Parts: sequence; C-alpha cells; structure tokens
Amino acid sequence: MFEISGFDTAGVVSLKRLSLAAALKKARELVEDGCWDVQIVDPAGRVHTSFEEQAA
Repeated sequence: MFEISGFDTAGVVSLKRLSLAAALKKARELVEDGCWDVQIVDPAGRVHTSFEEQAA
C-alpha cells in the first residue's frame, strides 16, 4: 500500500493507493489543487517527493 500525505487549508490530507502509478497520479492532483508538503511513502518506507516539480 502506498500512502500519500500533504497539507491543505483544512489540515492534513492522508490517502492510500494500491499501486505507485495511482499514488503518483493522486499526489500530482493534490499539488495541482494547492496542497503542499505532498509526499508518497512506499511499502518499503521510502519517501518520494520528486513528482512535485513535474506537477507545477
């Protein structure tokens, strides 16, 4: 399970997706919607944040 987290004006956003592709898609959507500090944590515990520049 891939965990996506970030912040918006209402507080913490925390979501889960089954695949990396789905997690990347949702993370990019969150950034495009104005969320910040968005990151993906993969099942091995690695943190991914490089998609932020791609979405901006």
